[in-house]
Amino acid sequence: MRSDALVTAAMDLFAERGFHATSVADIQIAAGLTGGSGALYKHFVSKDAVLEAGVAAYLESLAERSRTTVRDLPEQPRDALQAIAQGLIASMTADEAVLRVLLRDLDQHPALLERVWDGVLANVYVEMSDWISAQASRGLVTVSDPEATAAVLMGALTQLPILHALIRRTPGDLVSSAYVSSWVEIAARALQVPSAD
Repeated sequence: MRSDALVTAAMDLFAERGFHATSVADIQIAAGLTGGSGALYKHFVSKDAVLEAGVAAYLESLAERSRTTVRDLPEQPRDALQAIAQGLIASMTADEAVLRVLLRDLDQHPALLERVWDGVLANVYVEMSDWISAQASRGLVTVSDPEATAAVLMGALTQLPILHALIRRTPGDLVSSAYVSSWVEIAARALQVPSAD
C-alpha cells in the first residue's frame, strides 16, 4: 500500500464527512485495507499527519499549476485574463474535495491553515499582482495599486468555485462560462485594457 493512496482516500473522506467524523479505520477501509489493521501507522504517525500530507500535496500541485499558467499566458492582456480565469476555475473545481476540507476543517489546525494561506497568497494573489505590474510596466494596462486590484479580482474569481465547493451553488446560480465572461470584462475595465476592436 502506497502512502499516497491513503492520503487520497483520507482527503475524500474528510471532504465527505469532515476531519473529526472520519476515523483511521474509515481511511484504511476506503484505501482497501482492513479497518483495524493499523496499516496507516506504517506511513503516518497520526490522522493529523495524513491531513498534513494531503495539504502539502495540494500546495505542491497549486504551485506547479500556477507556474505553468503564468508561463503559458497569452501576450494580450484580455486573452491572458481569459486564460487566468478559466485556469483558476478549472483548477479549483478539480480540487473541490480538498477545498471543502481546507475551508471547513482547518480552523482547528492553525499552523496548517497558515501554510495553506501562505501557499494561496504566493501562488494566486502575488502571482496576479506580479502579472498586473508587468503588464503595467509594458504599458498594456493602467492601474494605480496592483496588489489591491489583484486581491479584488482574485477574490471575485475564486468566489465561484469556493461557493460551489461549500454549498453546491454558484453566485447568482450562474454557469461558470457566464461568470468567467463577466469577470474578464470587469477585470479588463478595472485594468483599463484597451478595447480589442
